[in-house]
Amino acid sequence: MDTQVSQIFEEFSGTGLLTAMEGEDVSLSGIASVEQCGPGDLVFVSDEPSVETIGGRQPSAVVTSPALQQALAALPGLTLLIAPNLKLAHALIRQRYVDRNVLESEWSDIHPSAVIGPDCEIGSGSRIGPNVVLGQGVQIGENTAIMAGAVVEHGAVIGDRSVIHPNATVGYDCQIGDDAIVQSNAVVGAEGYGFAQDEKGRSHRIPQLGRVVIEDRVSIGAGTCVDRATYGETRIGAGTKLDNLCHIAHNVEIGQDCLLTAMFVTGGSAKLGDRIVASGQTAVLDHLEVCSDVFLVRRAGVAEDIDEPGIYAGAPVEPYATYLKNTAVARDLHGLRKRVRQLERALRERA
Repeated sequence: MDTQVSQIFEEFSGTGLLTAMEGEDVSLSGIASVEQCGPGDLVFVSDEPSVETIGGRQPSAVVTSPALQQALAALPGLTLLIAPNLKLAHALIRQRYVDRNVLESEWSDIHPSAVIGPDCEIGSGSRIGPNVVLGQGVQIGENTAIMAGAVVEHGAVIGDRSVIHPNATVGYDCQIGDDAIVQSNAVVGAEGYGFAQDEKGRSHRIPQLGRVVIEDRVSIGAGTCVDRATYGETRIGAGTKLDNLCHIAHNVEIGQDCLLTAMFVTGGSAKLGDRIVASGQTAVLDHLEVCSDVFLVRRAGVAEDIDEPGIYAGAPVEPYATYLKNTAVARDLHGLRKRVRQLERALRERA
């Protein structure tokens, strides 16, 4: 990174991400944390304790909120950039100036060890790493990175500016949109879990011949599995982010801009709306529907449809306020049981 503060301000002020610049137009050599910053660094400051910390470390510039603007302006020699949405500024400025460039490689555009099937189409600026396997008829968009050891089976389509990380697998006929990320060891398009039992209780595989569609700007975490549909498709909506070690079963439909954290799991044919947020180890049973704008927390277990936006917790889920009250009572079940017995004894003595 080698840029001026004014360049950052000019680039992001037009969108409203940055609203003001105070101080000299200093040069920046990097972006650092509050604890490790120093001269030449840009740092993001979100709370008052951090104001005291950077006072002794002397970074060159700070991105902060309007609420901290006055406190930071009192520090000498510090240039300020003001961001109403500090967390978003943190994301977009770091992406722009210091993010890893997956298209920069010590190898040629297509590594000699890669296996490229017949009729593949690879867009301009894309990189195919060592030991990658592309099946017949695979289509790769422009400026997309398929990294070492990844497998993309026949007929799959991957859009522009996407990244398939090392050892990930994209199954046959699956589709991944633009600006998508599939992290290492994720599997998109594994066969869904479908079996039929005979009279002796032996299980027989039901072929899962549908596909998976991953829309634009989706992120699939490391070790996550998205199963292909029995018929039709399993679909992940645009902008949704799946954490590591999640499982999306066959024929599931997930809406746009959801945030689903580690060990989230859905049964087959579940339908989730837009902007759903799920904390770790949330589970949704098969064939259920969850409406948009739902928060699922505290290892939520969804055992029936949710048709009202809100916060839900526990297993089975209940509205968060009810969950907190029930949890408070449950902490002293032994004491409650003791008091009930005392009341029962008193009633018997009066009878």
